[in-house]
Amino acid sequence: MEANGPSLTTPLSHANATTPAVAVTEHFRYPWHFSLLTGFAVFTGVVSRLFVPNDLSVSFAWYGGFHALALVLSLNAHPSVGRSCLFVGTAAALSAMTFHVGMLGTHLLTGLVQNAGPYAPLGVAAITGAVTYGISIRVFGLYKLSAGALAAISFGCLSASLLALCMLSRFHVLGPWWLAVFWWYAFSGGLWFCDRRQGVPKFTH
Repeated sequence: MEANGPSLTTPLSHANATTPAVAVTEHFRYPWHFSLLTGFAVFTGVVSRLFVPNDLSVSFAWYGGFHALALVLSLNAHPSVGRSCLFVGTAAALSAMTFHVGMLGTHLLTGLVQNAGPYAPLGVAAITGAVTYGISIRVFGLYKLSAGALAAISFGCLSASLLALCMLSRFHVLGPWWLAVFWWYAFSGGLWFCDRRQGVPKFTH
């Protein structure tokens, strides 16, 4: 007997044919961002072998500025030139401040914690830099990092910095720029992960 009613498979097939695909909108062009970071890392490594400033806070200011520049140039929605320059300058200042926080931590923590060495001050500086930098990213409207995302990124920066310090203690040819490069990739990797999870769904036809 031929059924007069609609087939049970008709709505499903119709739904499959008309349901739009779902993609995640990312705030940054991450392949381009990581390419810029790699280029800046090579440039920093070469320059650090040729020129070493007397004040390391100047070097750390450059490190912060480079990452901020790579971030701004990778945005899908480009901010104004003035706001971009102000953000890069703020990131450079925060990075220099982070260096001084690490130096202060060296004097305080080595007296409180035995055998802390450079690890404890570096950990404090890595977390301080990640938190303040993440807040500046939110303040300047580049990306609204949640507290949980910022905590996860900070932990990643801490782990990467300690790993870089272990490698630096074994390979003395590497300089402080090695710490900055590991921190760069840890922060950007965490940002990419959080952006993928918190991305706004975008329906494509």
